Amino acid sequence: MAAAAQLQGLKEEATCSICLEYFTDPVSVECGHAFCRSCITKCWEGLETNFPCPQCRETSQNKTLRPNRQLGNMVEIAKQLHNPSAAPQEEHLCREHEEKLKLFCEDDQRPICLVCGMSRDHKSHTVLPIREVVQEYKEKFQSCLDTIKRTLENIIGLQSKDKENIAHLEDVKNVLHRYENMVVPLLESKAVEEEEEEEEEEEEEDDEEEAGEEEQEEVEEEEEEEAEEEEEAEDEEVEEGEEDLQMNIIHSLEWRWASDFAGEVTLDPGTAHPRLIVSEGGRSVRRGARAQDLPDTPQRFTYYSCVLGREGLSSGRHYWEVEVGDSPGWALGVCDESVPRKEWITASPGRGFWAVGLLGGKYWALTAPCWTPLTPRAPPRVLGLFLDYEAGRLSVYYAQDQARLFTFSGTSFPRTLRPLFWTWSIEGELRILPGAGGD
Repeated sequence: MAAAAQLQGLKEEATCSICLEYFTDPVSVECGHAFCRSCITKCWEGLETNFPCPQCRETSQNKTLRPNRQLGNMVEIAKQLHNPSAAPQEEHLCREHEEKLKLFCEDDQRPICLVCGMSRDHKSHTVLPIREVVQEYKEKFQSCLDTIKRTLENIIGLQSKDKENIAHLEDVKNVLHRYENMVVPLLESKAVEEEEEEEEEEEEEDDEEEAGEEEQEEVEEEEEEEAEEEEEAEDEEVEEGEEDLQMNIIHSLEWRWASDFAGEVTLDPGTAHPRLIVSEGGRSVRRGARAQDLPDTPQRFTYYSCVLGREGLSSGRHYWEVEVGDSPGWALGVCDESVPRKEWITASPGRGFWAVGLLGGKYWALTAPCWTPLTPRAPPRVLGLFLDYEAGRLSVYYAQDQARLFTFSGTSFPRTLRPLFWTWSIEGELRILPGAGGD
């Protein structure tokens, strides 16, 4: 079991994060991440500056691609270890001596046979058993990967902290605005009441001139104390009701209103990536272990593991619910009907994508120029999506407790939108719930 897990880990490290296949002609970018040369070239096609890394999003000013021969050798070794029966017999034999490749020449960076190791060409070279080299490269690769992961986590942590500070300031601003709208009318009303009380007191003073000054002062002091107590009670009541105002009115009522616009949503298998398996009836989708033999039509996604809804959304309000369950990798939202389906682009509103998702164990809103980290109170299992086309808003809710997760706003949608379903894990499935997106 442990050996199988290690072998699977080696395969994953030898896989390009763009095409999800073994590296082909691997190259490294400035941040240290590696990709197939053809994949990263397509990603950067049309760019003249600010070349982003598809994995960590760090940008570089120069289009620098460094060949990674050591990684290429490791990929070949991983292929042989993972599926030795599938490799042609010639790959295991020296082309010159027809002997098994049991050694590795560090000077030439290639596997050789025992006869090559004793020849003049390699006599002065450093030659090691190939098994030792595989283990050494695995350890080096894992060490580099751990360092990159720690650096990425630190960067994401700093970005998240900045986002949280900005969000906190916005929340304080909104609370003060609502407080002003609630308290100012109360204070104005209180001022009117005090004026009326003063007029009544003056009338009482005219009618009761015989009352002594001490008695009158005591009456005024008692009235002032009562007024202060009433004012303090009103302030406490406003503060205690602030949280209820936010949670109950803004979230629950907003969700209840949005859910009134539930409509029919089904999946269009003609747009599905070849690895996606759409259920009969178009109500659920999951990712298979290998690509299906499907026609490569212009409508089908081949770079993104996506499938679109059949329904075009070009006006009005629409609501649907999707169960994500325990799936470890997904994204939900809407996209421009004309987004590229045969090439790699950064998913963001500027490129026609409005979505939230779970990637790398963290929740994100796919915003620009950087994705926005989200901190849900608990992992959501069912999400409700509400599109108000004319208002330019897409809101995503926890359907379980009617709380809002994120809202894209201030958008002028350019043309017809389609519901977006994106999954990159073979575990779990995305399922449109009946009653919320149609029966």
